[in-house]
Amino acid sequence: MLTHSQNVALTPLDFSNYQNALLDVLWSELTESAIEPMQAPVPYLINFAEDCLLCAIVVLRRHCVDQASSDYFPSDEEVSYEEEPIGLVYVTAAPAQNAAQEANVGIIISECYQRKGFAREAVELALKWAFEDLKFHRIQAAFMNNAQKDRAMRLFVGQGFAHEGTRRRSVFQPERGGVVGVWKDVTYLAMLDTEWTLRNVLKHKATVPTLWDEMFARHARERDEMVKWDEKHNRIRKVSSTETLRDKEN
Repeated sequence: MLTHSQNVALTPLDFSNYQNALLDVLWSELTESAIEPMQAPVPYLINFAEDCLLCAIVVLRRHCVDQASSDYFPSDEEVSYEEEPIGLVYVTAAPAQNAAQEANVGIIISECYQRKGFAREAVELALKWAFEDLKFHRIQAAFMNNAQKDRAMRLFVGQGFAHEGTRRRSVFQPERGGVVGVWKDVTYLAMLDTEWTLRNVLKHKATVPTLWDEMFARHARERDEMVKWDEKHNRIRKVSSTETLRDKEN
């Protein structure tokens, strides 16, 4: 597994490194905003990590720069890492998903390190491992309605994830901190292994799609599929607009 990118590295979470105050804060936020941590059978980070295919601490790389040459690039052996975590990334799959070569991905980055591209790099490392090492067929990300939803969705759409739809009131968020439990809508994005393989080609051919681009494209596909289904079952009859108006007048 490739464990580092240009700016971040992934360190698998285990009993040797899970006791950290910042990780406790991040885990608490995850259990409020992400479906898989919220629905974990045992509500503790280390137990969740043991059930995941991957649960890794995101840390920053400490680049060693040679002051004598601006053309110098450090080798892997010459790069060290910051000890303080900046986030968590995970890949998990239920038994039925594992059999179908499907998995879920999620990430959280500490607020002071957001909007710097670190989440994108960490997600790419996790996806590369899931698609290329584990040979998964499909990876999905699920988003409940909350303040972080739009930003998180932009991250995954930028990676090439496609909008697959919203399940209304499909997840119950339990009572917490005096706030009454509520049913939440869940929006799903997903990427296929073929899309992962072609991602670099698609990125060079077009600009990164926005949420609106993805939504309009999905609606166009669904509309075309509905029209084909109606035509196949003789549910609609194509007529000109003038004939349609004349029929309504009569």
